[in-house]
Amino acid sequence: IAAAVAEGVAQAHKETRMAARATRVSAINETGIRMLSATDVAEVTRLATSSLAMILDADHAILRLQDPDTRRYGICSYFGTADDQLQQKLFALDKRISVEAIKRRTAFLVRDLAQRSELAEHADDFRSLIAAPLKQDGQVIGTLAIYDKIAIDRFFPGRFSDDDLQILAKFVSYAERAIANARVHAEAGEQRNFDLETGLPNASYF
Repeated sequence: IAAAVAEGVAQAHKETRMAARATRVSAINETGIRMLSATDVAEVTRLATSSLAMILDADHAILRLQDPDTRRYGICSYFGTADDQLQQKLFALDKRISVEAIKRRTAFLVRDLAQRSELAEHADDFRSLIAAPLKQDGQVIGTLAIYDKIAIDRFFPGRFSDDDLQILAKFVSYAERAIANARVHAEAGEQRNFDLETGLPNASYF
């Protein structure tokens, strides 16, 4: 009897996970359509951080893009609950994580910061994270990361899982395309408003 009960519980747990995953994938597809419809890069990045945080129950989400002039990766959008003091700590951590994401060139999960010696100093404030590079034409143009999984039934953050990592990877593919589309739209607008030979505003600008 005990074995049958255990098998039933395991099956119910599996079905619950599958249903939750299907709901998340559906939410990502809907958000993806919204991001792809946006024509402004700032709007795309705002949608990316706010939507991803809600879909994966993250307390914080940060998106960085590379500045074409300085080549540095600056924060374009933050979504979360951190106050000014905690934001400074979070952004310092994200700076390190973004460097790792750029070097790895693939998404990765840190279940427990305390288990990584180089990140242990941040473990008092943050517990878990997932980060991924954003690419365009094979080049890394930015990073997207989430921190601390919200646990409704607990007073402390939970840990992100391999399922969360797979969901984020799917979300990143939409974000990359949406950013590329918005940049193309912005460049087209500049070409309409400025003479390509002189660089001066044309009639459309006024």
